[in-house]
Amino acid sequence: MLTSAEVAYRGLLIEQDKRSAHRYVDSYEELKGKTLLDIGAAEAIFTLDTIEYIDHAYLFECDDAWIESLEATFALWKDRITIVRKYVSDVDDDNNITLDRFFQDEGKSIDNLFLKMDIEGYERKALKGAVHILEHGQQIDGSVCIYHLHDDKKVIESELKNFNLKTSIQLGYLYFEKEMRSALY
Repeated sequence: MLTSAEVAYRGLLIEQDKRSAHRYVDSYEELKGKTLLDIGAAEAIFTLDTIEYIDHAYLFECDDAWIESLEATFALWKDRITIVRKYVSDVDDDNNITLDRFFQDEGKSIDNLFLKMDIEGYERKALKGAVHILEHGQQIDGSVCIYHLHDDKKVIESELKNFNLKTSIQLGYLYFEKEMRSALY
């Protein structure tokens, strides 16, 4: 009999399998030399899988239950990982930050980024807080979940196209809230 940890780990592996509708990239090579914004990091399996390809990762995670695990998991790469304990949103306050403000405050380049957004229906707000990055950044790639809200596929595609970004939908579907939905742009 499998432990709950083993079941959870298998689920993560299935989620990022090359055949999964929830896989964030076709190949990890796509992230070579990029700065990864793991927005909604949770256990950060995607960052862990890509750590040898990326230059740096910002793990945006507020759930206290994950922080100790993230620090332990990435101890060997602590010079390439920054844990940001704020929600990514369209407002800046004690608990939230826009990506535009984050990069302004950090004084970091907005070029050569990969944005992974899996934030339980708050992807739209996060995109609204990234207007400067999406308008002016060069070599911006990403994977944005489009299944949390019923009309995410339509609304998020429209928002991304407003910035003249090319979009494509990951093949396959997820069964979510009693219907089949596309998973990612």
